[in-house]
Amino acid sequence: MQKTICFLLIFVFSSCSIPSLVRSPLEFLGLMRFFTRSNPSPAELSLGGAVSGLVSGGKVDITNNSETVSVSEDGNFTFPTKLKTGTTYDVTIAWSGVSTMTCTLTNGKGTMQADNIANVSIVCTNASATTSTTDYEVGVSVTGITSSLSVQLNSSESLTFSTAALHKFTTRLATNATYTVTISAQTAGSVCAFEEPSASVGTMASANVTIFIRCVTGYLSGGTIQTVAAATLVNPSNPSPNFYLRTMVGGYPTNTPGPGPGPSPGNVPLGTATSSANLARFINPKGMATDGTFVYVVDYGNNLIRKINKSNGDTTTFAGGNAGGGTTCPGTTTTNCKDGVGTAAQFHGPFRLTTDGTSLYVLEFDGHRIRKINLTTAQVTTLAGNGNAAPFADNANGLLASFNFPHDITLYNGILFVADRYNNRIRAVSPVTGAVSTFAGTGVNGYADLNGTSAQFDNPLGIVGLGGFLYIADIGNQRIRKISLSGTNPVTTVAGTGTAGSVDGFGTTSAQFDAPFSIATDGTDLFISDYTTYKIRHLRLSDARVITLVGSGSAGYVDEVGSNAAMGQPVYLLSDGANLYVSEEANHAIRRLENAELLRYTFDGNSNDSIGTNNGLWTGSPTSTVDENGNATGAYEFNGTTDYISSNTSVSFNSSQITDYLTISAWVHPSGGTTDQVIFSNGTIGTDGYALIFQASTRYLYIQVNGTASGLSTNKIPLNQWSHVTIKSFNHNWRLSLNGRDQGIVFNSIPNTLTSNFAVAYGGPLSFFKGKVSDVRIFKGALDDDAIQRLAIQVPSGLISYFPLNGNSKDFGNYFNDLSVSGATPTSDRNGHANGSYNFNGGSFLQKLNPNGLPTGGNARTNCAWFRTTNSAGQYIVGYGTMTGSSGNGLVITSTVTGNFGVTDDVTIFHEDFLNQWMHLCGVYDSSTAYIYENGVLRASQNKTWTTATSPNLEVGRLINGTGNFFGDIDDVRIYDRALTVSEMKAIAGNYPTQVSSWNQTLASSSLKFYLMPEAASYGAGICSGGVNCVGFWVDRSGNGYNVSQGLGLRQPFLLNNGINGAAAIRFVGTSSDPAYLTAACVADMIGSTNTIFSVFSESSQSGNNGIFQNGAPNPPGPGGKLLYITRGGGSYPTLFNLFSNTPINQSTSPFNAINEPVILSLDYNGASGILLKNGTVSSSANTAAPTFSCTGGNLEIGRYYYGGSYPFDGGYFDGLLGDFIYFNQVLSTSDRQIVECYLSNKYNIPVGHTCP
Repeated sequence: MQKTICFLLIFVFSSCSIPSLVRSPLEFLGLMRFFTRSNPSPAELSLGGAVSGLVSGGKVDITNNSETVSVSEDGNFTFPTKLKTGTTYDVTIAWSGVSTMTCTLTNGKGTMQADNIANVSIVCTNASATTSTTDYEVGVSVTGITSSLSVQLNSSESLTFSTAALHKFTTRLATNATYTVTISAQTAGSVCAFEEPSASVGTMASANVTIFIRCVTGYLSGGTIQTVAAATLVNPSNPSPNFYLRTMVGGYPTNTPGPGPGPSPGNVPLGTATSSANLARFINPKGMATDGTFVYVVDYGNNLIRKINKSNGDTTTFAGGNAGGGTTCPGTTTTNCKDGVGTAAQFHGPFRLTTDGTSLYVLEFDGHRIRKINLTTAQVTTLAGNGNAAPFADNANGLLASFNFPHDITLYNGILFVADRYNNRIRAVSPVTGAVSTFAGTGVNGYADLNGTSAQFDNPLGIVGLGGFLYIADIGNQRIRKISLSGTNPVTTVAGTGTAGSVDGFGTTSAQFDAPFSIATDGTDLFISDYTTYKIRHLRLSDARVITLVGSGSAGYVDEVGSNAAMGQPVYLLSDGANLYVSEEANHAIRRLENAELLRYTFDGNSNDSIGTNNGLWTGSPTSTVDENGNATGAYEFNGTTDYISSNTSVSFNSSQITDYLTISAWVHPSGGTTDQVIFSNGTIGTDGYALIFQASTRYLYIQVNGTASGLSTNKIPLNQWSHVTIKSFNHNWRLSLNGRDQGIVFNSIPNTLTSNFAVAYGGPLSFFKGKVSDVRIFKGALDDDAIQRLAIQVPSGLISYFPLNGNSKDFGNYFNDLSVSGATPTSDRNGHANGSYNFNGGSFLQKLNPNGLPTGGNARTNCAWFRTTNSAGQYIVGYGTMTGSSGNGLVITSTVTGNFGVTDDVTIFHEDFLNQWMHLCGVYDSSTAYIYENGVLRASQNKTWTTATSPNLEVGRLINGTGNFFGDIDDVRIYDRALTVSEMKAIAGNYPTQVSSWNQTLASSSLKFYLMPEAASYGAGICSGGVNCVGFWVDRSGNGYNVSQGLGLRQPFLLNNGINGAAAIRFVGTSSDPAYLTAACVADMIGSTNTIFSVFSESSQSGNNGIFQNGAPNPPGPGGKLLYITRGGGSYPTLFNLFSNTPINQSTSPFNAINEPVILSLDYNGASGILLKNGTVSSSANTAAPTFSCTGGNLEIGRYYYGGSYPFDGGYFDGLLGDFIYFNQVLSTSDRQIVECYLSNKYNIPVGHTCP
């Protein structure tokens, strides 16, 4: 059953729960929210018209208010004196010169409205003229013309002109001859229409005929005048826009911006008095239309047509009110219906408007009529409808036709189309003749997609024309329908499942509406008001994608952004090509959607504001660098001491400082430090305003307001990795999000008046931010959690589906493929953030049946995911398509294989083990070649001809046939409709050692020879501290297989999952009587004279010489190998040692690290000299040239320096934590070395002394 809609009359307000509005006199001073007012005086307008038929020697004197102009030849005339809006005019004429000439005046009386009057018509005739069959002329008088216009007489003679004047056809017509004048062509950007359409056809009297045409600037789209032919209010490149719902005219919230009590409606005094935007009042406003300058609004409760000046919000009564002087409407039932000028007219339940910029057509719901208002003169006439709801009647005489509570009207292709609600029909009305016919619908409510009058509707409410179709809001069927204007006028369904609901989705399969009420277009897509769920929806016609733009889902009155905005029964929508307007009957207000962004610094090579003109001003020298999307110059790097960027003016909203109902977001890439660093601030730090602060010593975030700090974030922010940060305030309740996840801060504080502008990286009394910043945005309104998560997407372009898996399985891409969870459970992600990924147990999975938008055929695509597996079985990360050969696609792994599968047509690569390690994997297909990328590095490619089938299911954690379940953790699953670039994949994956230029997939050709990481350790019960996580075997992840295992003695090193700054590390106990170490045969690949070595370690004690790495024997007995150890001498001195000559070849000359200090050691040696670096910064060292190394008689040792003798007195054992150890057999370039250092810095959260790519 159709839901009951609460209509309109004052005495039912209590049942509709419409709140009242109470204000103090001072409050109105702050309510000039939307417009900048200059108290304009009434407009000064011209009065004129056209003279036709003057006899040679004749003259006509035209007088208004004692001012006379004389005309002696046919053409246009204008009185010199301008008249103000509201001034009455009364034109009289006198003629002379030819005694047999007489002249007739029409359109001589009226009141100046908002535009020039140019339709005063004077037609003269000569009684003594000889009659013939071609006596009389037909002319057109055109005003407002700015470009070429073509008109045609009786489909034969054409005139083309581009000037405002009286233009006559050469063909003369006899008395009683019929004429039809049409506009045959006009230039885009100008809309020309007949001032009185019925005058464009007729029968010649014994006089000339002048037809008036008025042109306005703009485009006729959606039954109204728009600024462009086809706008894109929802940008296709930003499919999840953030719109702010703002009161334009009518009821104002008491807070600016923010929630407040609902407004009170108001009875409107008659006349042309103007009310400012904050003082104007409506009762149940409904339909709207615009001529480009004004927005016309149906004030249903007052039975008026109101006019709003778009530039300042001034509101006047345009027509209606029965002020006197009107004439009773034609028709059978004439209750409350009078034609007349402006306020002399009377309307009976006006509902909807449409316009061509010259005439405004008014649909009367209660009066069952269509009325017409001349926008120049405000003359109201009745076009169609006899005033009765029944019986149903089409008729060539529109005044004899009937409508049954018609609900909407739109002008399209020269026809007025009407959604005749209770007749369940779409009617067509000629604006020229008023003839009414049935265009579609049987008249019986139902649902049937058939041709024209065989189709069925159930209470069609909204209608709009676009692209050769009429689109219908079919409220009873909960669907959006369309009717073709060609052929047999077939009716089809565009969107809506037919079940009431408020579900974003696609077309008829998943999108749902709940009482779709009004429909509008920007010339590209559709906008729908969901009456029962209090939402504004967007329907993208290219793929029938439906999203919600604003609305909380509950009734209310809140000017806010997205789902935090609240409405009370949104009724009608209007696009003017730049904005979307909403009339709210329950809140008695006109509101509009606008971009919620106030400021945006993309930092794409400059600090300009891409939203407005509040450009950033540099202090210091921020460096342009790679951003979170892989763009080479998309971010700025700040040095942490002098660099910052500030806005050139205060960031304001409604000409006021923005201190509440706000959101600020940014991408950040912190470099570390030990002080509290300001990421961004608005106001003077420590005194007023608010700031987001990075506590570098702990890597937590917090908010500061007026110098008072909130609590700390739940999660730490990783170093040298892109993270997204957001703060927002809603009623002074501050929240903080990291990578789209709320951080649990509860903090209420009101900022003091701001005394400084917005700034990025400025520290004030704290420290300047050190690191990269990109894409800084300020929004009016507090974004909801989903909107914030969508901001936190790296490389968003082309995303079909994106699953961040942050405690839920929502799809934050563009196709609503939310996954159902079967057995998988939230777990920590690669940064250690709880509930940041999902764990799969070999039987669990995530699934979407009938997914939307997935790649098919040979279309390009990229599939990416982070994963960490604990099992060596063949298993699948993500998949879609079918199991026929080459018809499925996704990501597959085993313990030694990663693959981009194509179902019996896979691309795979066999390589080093990766169990227990977080890996980033992408499968790319560019329509001809399939690729595998691991951690941003190409691993394999093959030419493929894939024909991926439409997928019945999307699977995460298993194959599409329900087998091959995953063991371990999956995070950040992405599916794109394009092939990502390498730089984009690196931006997502971050740095990794295989990205260095000398790494090669062919092991013999690669410089990477040895790679130990704690995740590669084999551990379990044993003899170690605690007896668990005891390491007996450590796998070499270089691919060379140089694995090490437990050495002499019973004690084993053990794995600490949070060993170094939260990252896993291996604990070697070197001070006991049974010290631990790992060993293997000496490796010839690591005895060359050149190398770059990386070691992450933290010493637990500093007694004795702690050996980290040794390859080869001491001398004696052998020729001598290579040793990396830490010598003593009042500190810690890392040393690369030549065991052959028993001399250091590269040794620190100053203490390197303290006890329990995590460090990244980098050591380059080229055979003659080298450098030693601590955390990426060169440390002082001494060099010895020409080393010789040998494996003879020695082993590979990890955790000890073996110098001979009996265990445990045979060496210097390392006592502390070892993280990654990486050995390259050549000296890396500086940029390559820094890639590895930045990888280690990010993994172990140790700051490095250089910038990171």
